[in-house]
Amino acid sequence: MIFSAYWYVDTLILLVTAVYLLYKYTSRKYDYWAKRGFTFIPPKPFFGNFYEISTFQITIGEYLAKLYNSTKEPFFGIYVFNKPCLVIRDPELVKHVLVKDFNYFGDRTLSDCEHDQIAHNMLFLLKNPEWKTMRKLLTPVFTSGKLKAMFPMIEEIGTEMNKYISKRLDMDVVESKEICAKYSTDVIAKCAFAINAHSFDNENADFRRVGKTAFDFTWSNAIQQTSFFFLPELVKLFKFKFINSYATDFLREVFWKALLHREATNLKGNDLIDRLVDLRKDKEFVKAVKFEGDKVVSPATQFFLAGFETTSSTIAFCMYELCIQPNIQHKLRDEIHKTIKKHNGLTYEAIMDMKYLNMCICETLRMYPVLPFLDRNTEMDYKIPGTDKILEKGTPVYIPMFGLHYDPEYFPDPKKFDPERFSDENVSKLTSFSYIPFGEGPRICIGERFGLLGTKVGLAKIISEYELIKIKETPVPLVYEQKSFILASKTGIPLKFKKCVSHAA
Repeated sequence: MIFSAYWYVDTLILLVTAVYLLYKYTSRKYDYWAKRGFTFIPPKPFFGNFYEISTFQITIGEYLAKLYNSTKEPFFGIYVFNKPCLVIRDPELVKHVLVKDFNYFGDRTLSDCEHDQIAHNMLFLLKNPEWKTMRKLLTPVFTSGKLKAMFPMIEEIGTEMNKYISKRLDMDVVESKEICAKYSTDVIAKCAFAINAHSFDNENADFRRVGKTAFDFTWSNAIQQTSFFFLPELVKLFKFKFINSYATDFLREVFWKALLHREATNLKGNDLIDRLVDLRKDKEFVKAVKFEGDKVVSPATQFFLAGFETTSSTIAFCMYELCIQPNIQHKLRDEIHKTIKKHNGLTYEAIMDMKYLNMCICETLRMYPVLPFLDRNTEMDYKIPGTDKILEKGTPVYIPMFGLHYDPEYFPDPKKFDPERFSDENVSKLTSFSYIPFGEGPRICIGERFGLLGTKVGLAKIISEYELIKIKETPVPLVYEQKSFILASKTGIPLKFKKCVSHAA
């Protein structure tokens, strides 16, 4: 025996010693914020301030909002296990981080993952200076002219969606989120991969299966995707993947088929494939940035993943609020019908002319931001404006979008769905940087306008022809899926569709 005459006493001593040493190791930095004079949320042993997230008791967005509401300080420290991080709750400081002092916060905290080159080269994860180069080269995909050229394809898919809904009018319960997911899947497949995905014709369509697996609420996905945002050390150690191999293998295969076909035929599609074909023709560029292999696939993959969830979730959450508040739904339908009549059809110009539709979507994004937090990495020591506090290089910074969007100081009665907040009269009164559903500054979502266009077309198509009816299965209030880093309803969004009287056969 080592310490005593009894093995079980020795075992207990060793166990207690191991726990004590682990505690000392994990808590060795818990005086970090106090030493520097920062307000901070007291950490718990072993987990810091990360226990509820690491055990998936609450969503990341809701938890950061909970911390946001625990103090009135403009910024405060937390600990992700033993890592010091800063949370910002002051819109003016948010403005500095995202825009004014962008050179200090140019990269996200998201982990590098060189073991997965498709994810590594997505703009979402890409670091400077590569990010700046690729962002500039991909921006032309989302000009007004390009979006207008994509509109007929999006509108046609909206028509297919309405046909699909028409076959389900006799059903008492319809899962609306799945309909929105099929729509956004087909839109992205067409605009990013030049492929007809046929999600409405085939319940087991390949692209739809990929979307399901990429955002499936499994424990594996939850642990790996959460680690990318908060525990990059684990990503490198265990070679985690942001998106599973099945999805990346499929997207890689269909992308190369589409791109090589476009190059061989010299056809033009006014889409992302066109832009990537043009970039591949620039031999100096290809050589300079090694634009080959999975680096070419990455933009299309991000286009699919980001566009799919942004569009489908926003449409579904908006439909949820509209079925609960029929007066708002009727007002929106009236605008849609009048605008379609004014423009002799659902045209690009008609969509841009629907002000109340835009207001409804803006309010949906306030209440249900798809990614409910923003992250940035401190690239250099940074003196926080108006203070003597120094934020050290390498410190992760988090902006709780959920907290800002539900702060009654900026949005009175924040739990109420009120599109009037975004009327021409009221939108100018909003506190700058209190509403940031797509981020802001140089790293604002590159596909924001594309996502909004797809969302507007989808909603306009549905609301113009169908009434959304709340049923007993419609969850009130919504409960969010804890294993998802994006905002998602735990029980879906079931409702009933009814043909509008003015559009009945």
